[in-house]
Amino acid sequence: MDFETWKNLDPVEDVARKLGFDIGSCLSWDHYGSRFRAANDKDTGHLVKRAKELAGVLSTGELPVLQAMLYAADFSRQADEISEERTWRRLDNTYGDNATAVALAIMRR
Repeated sequence: MDFETWKNLDPVEDVARKLGFDIGSCLSWDHYGSRFRAANDKDTGHLVKRAKELAGVLSTGELPVLQAMLYAADFSRQADEISEERTWRRLDNTYGDNATAVALAIMRR
């Protein structure tokens, strides 16, 4: 599995849409990270602020996907903040495509 597989997983597409981030045009892990960072900086932390808002309304399966997306874009600290330092415990509740999305983002291959 690779970046193309990851970005086309339903949970990744859904969370990206909720964030307001066009993941479809990203070509690789590096491209995703640079585009995410650029989009975030453009509006003074727009994506990170939106991620924090979403954290309170996402399902228990979607939240780890959001955290993994932040991690893959080099926002690990913000991913930890969203989880209130319970990142690994939340992964115990992640299955199916959500778990695949998280694993691929962590591996970034």
